[in-house]
Amino acid sequence: MKPSKYIFRILMLVLLAGALAYFGVYAYQVFVGGYETATVYSYTSQSTLASTGYVIREETVLSDGGDLMEIVVGEGENVAVNGVVARIYNTQKALEQHQELDQLLTELERLEYLQSNGTEESDAMDLNSQIVDAITALRTTVSSGDLDGLSDQVLELEELVFRRDYTISSDSSLTEEIAALKSQIYTLENATESATSTVRTSVSGIFSAMVDGYEGCLTFDILDDLTPESLRAAAAVQGDVSDQTVGKVITSFDWYYAAIMDRSVTKYLSTGSTVTVNFEGSAGSQEMTVQSISSANESGEVAVVFYSSKNLSSTTLLREQEAEVAYGTYTGLRIPLKALRIDQETGAYGVYRVTGGQAKWVEVELLYSGSDYYLVRSVTEENMTQSQEAKQLRAGDRVLVSGKDLHDGKVVIDDE
Repeated sequence: MKPSKYIFRILMLVLLAGALAYFGVYAYQVFVGGYETATVYSYTSQSTLASTGYVIREETVLSDGGDLMEIVVGEGENVAVNGVVARIYNTQKALEQHQELDQLLTELERLEYLQSNGTEESDAMDLNSQIVDAITALRTTVSSGDLDGLSDQVLELEELVFRRDYTISSDSSLTEEIAALKSQIYTLENATESATSTVRTSVSGIFSAMVDGYEGCLTFDILDDLTPESLRAAAAVQGDVSDQTVGKVITSFDWYYAAIMDRSVTKYLSTGSTVTVNFEGSAGSQEMTVQSISSANESGEVAVVFYSSKNLSSTTLLREQEAEVAYGTYTGLRIPLKALRIDQETGAYGVYRVTGGQAKWVEVELLYSGSDYYLVRSVTEENMTQSQEAKQLRAGDRVLVSGKDLHDGKVVIDDE
């Protein structure tokens, strides 16, 4: 064999080995290179400040109760002047008889409704469907742990079951049962009349069964020139609560949250500004106005008074509270910290979005920095074309979190 043929073959083998090495390295970078990605999604974050304080309302305590007492209005319910809020019983038997009377009155109301609206067998199938839906909703409520509306759902289910049981009853059967119920009700009313008294209100407002002893010391009077020291002093005069106390009536829709906070909050809060106060429990988040901010004391504390005239019925159980005050709300696209990159030439922020197996540079604007994430949005221009809009970052896109030698157009394989 001629020497030239050996040289040619050697060159071919060298070229083949080089090509294999090149594609091997390329394949490793593409398929095993450790490109980590994350999904972009819309997110709202709040900048918050910690606070400790007290809810202050205008309240009248109802203290003329008794040992055997039944409150007949719900928490947060409106009551009128001379309205009945509780019944007092002389004996345990009278209490039990009146509870039975309430049940009979409820049953009578249901039967009279059925009688006036008529009953058809076809209604039973519809009621069965409603009962299944009510049971499903009840189960969902229990599973979620949010039991605020549980009692109302139970009553609704009882109502549906009751109506279903009587749907196919004849008119004569309903008439007989109604007559029998009225007879029992008449007997019980006579038996309990002399052994029962009522508690009525002398004022109108919102009823609350929670009496904590702060009603006489945390009043609107202390709000003028409030300081951390004067707030603590007022709360220290908390009174005792009698066993005979029925509850209280909140007589003004205005209510306040007086909080002790670090003086650094003055950088973010100002008199007249609107904030969101995040309370625990069913009271949730309440939009309030900053009423006043005191001067700082030697410990660097200030007293901040927040005001609202809304949602009083949902806040009746609040008193001594630790709450987060949200002074800024930011909504954008959430990305991991490592996904945000800086263009070394222009200093612009951006991310690498994975599109069609390639890394595409998308310039973004930084909105908010969280503990382990950023909120961003795409940089927009006036009169953008559809093609330009399509290249913007959107919720649901995937962005590169890690990877070596990234650049616009680099071929990558999503590790998802």
